[in-house]
Amino acid sequence: MRSLTAYEEVKQKITDDLVRGRYPMGQALPAEKDLSKELDVSIGTLRKAVDELVAEGIVVRRQGRGTYVAEHDLKRLLYYFFHVVKHDADKKINPRVELVSLTSALANREEASKLQIKEGASVWRLVNCLYLDDKCVMIDHITLDKKRFKNLTRVDFINREGSIYQLYQMKYGQTVVRSSERLRAGLAGKQYSEWLDLKPDSPVLVIRRVALGIQDEPLEWRVSTLNTNQHEYFSELVV
Repeated sequence: MRSLTAYEEVKQKITDDLVRGRYPMGQALPAEKDLSKELDVSIGTLRKAVDELVAEGIVVRRQGRGTYVAEHDLKRLLYYFFHVVKHDADKKINPRVELVSLTSALANREEASKLQIKEGASVWRLVNCLYLDDKCVMIDHITLDKKRFKNLTRVDFINREGSIYQLYQMKYGQTVVRSSERLRAGLAGKQYSEWLDLKPDSPVLVIRRVALGIQDEPLEWRVSTLNTNQHEYFSELVV
């Protein structure tokens, strides 16, 4: 295994501090001169480390104000994690999410693999309906490791302030910074056709997503089923 470069070591130290909660969400990191002195590195080495954290969405720079720990406000949710738009539309519509069910269960093989936990471990299973323009367009099946999300209740989920990812961050200290997704075609079937107001043999898009934390640890496993009659999945790559 190769040794870490100076800036990689700095990046790891800052990341460890974030995981431990030294810098809460929305809080500014110390000034560059102070942080470089604390870590005993040059300003250039520190900036290279912070540049990577910015690129990964873990921290954000605010012009003239400093560098802050990223938080999941509505803008971040819409532009980084929310990818459903109307056909031929370039504007994302504010989503509304309604919880259908929240149950305790034992992880099956797929859930255990995606969350990197033991098969049979305790998990939460949630079912959400996502609405755009008051029409249900997508169903989310979400699985969470109970060890990370202890004492999650239906009331907490329904009465949360902001997005689901904000709830993870504010209540449990679990920050989603990126996701890994795979898409496939499918048919609605009986249950989804009722939720999405489709015929059972209607085509749907199935999105399988693992949401990852600051240290690339899996925080959430989600399978989403999208009605593509009037909406489509949107993805934008920046190079």
